[in-house]
Amino acid sequence: MFKNKKRILSKQYLPYLLLLPALVFLITILIYPTLYVVDLSFFKWDLLAGTPKTFIGLGNYQAMMQSSRFFGAFSRSLYFTVLSVSISFLIGFGLANLLHKGIRGKSLFTTILIVPMVVAPIIIGLAFKFMYNPDFGVINYFLNIFGIPSQPFLGDPNLALNAIILTDIWQWTPFMILVLLAGLESLPSEPFEAAKIDGASRWLVFRRITLPLMKPVILIAILIRSMDAFREFDKIFIMTGGGPGLSSETLSLLVWRSSFSWFHMGFAAAMGLFMLVVIMVISWVLIKFMGGRER
Repeated sequence: MFKNKKRILSKQYLPYLLLLPALVFLITILIYPTLYVVDLSFFKWDLLAGTPKTFIGLGNYQAMMQSSRFFGAFSRSLYFTVLSVSISFLIGFGLANLLHKGIRGKSLFTTILIVPMVVAPIIIGLAFKFMYNPDFGVINYFLNIFGIPSQPFLGDPNLALNAIILTDIWQWTPFMILVLLAGLESLPSEPFEAAKIDGASRWLVFRRITLPLMKPVILIAILIRSMDAFREFDKIFIMTGGGPGLSSETLSLLVWRSSFSWFHMGFAAAMGLFMLVVIMVISWVLIKFMGGRER
């Protein structure tokens, strides 16, 4: 009887023992650093001056809310996210539908789509920086062919951020295509066959069958891209460094400058937590809007 009880207890606690290594790893890599950043955001800590940490409560958050530079960077991050994700989704969904219907060279085309995603963002940033060059860039070369004068894409405050957004769209539209194409390929055929028998138009089939069935896949694609786009750093840092002036400085770049250029670690931690909260709110809104309507 004692052996049976021991065996039952071992089976009961076995799942928790198996999860223990993953839990330790999660606490070490994710939870502890997050709690440390939360704690640091309540302190004033200037690494450059070499002064010890000083508790200031909500002082960093108050300074953040009073900073016009912070709100400018935040608005540019939102602009970057909305524009990049929406355009890449629309292009990706359109091309995914074309590929789903079947075209020649479909396998080759889908293979080529992987290339922009696997190239390092730094390499992409450098490549497009040369392509946007007003003197020898290939983009301005083609503009000149059509009689359009060369444009200082990365040197104009009105064009710099939009030029980086186009670069981001080029890199991540293939991700949208592949995810949405996988979703379209996995849809059941019965509703479409029934609609065809009933004589439904293509637009009606798309609006009443394809879109509702694709909502979970669309939600995942937009959610992943939104989180990634909001914290975009690499390409902006390489292509413009936040310039000219502050025209392309996003929140990620401002956090980096606050921590590794100005060494205001507490202020940077407060902005980093704000970014985390914004990403969580964006995720909640997307899930509530699309997931709630699905239910």
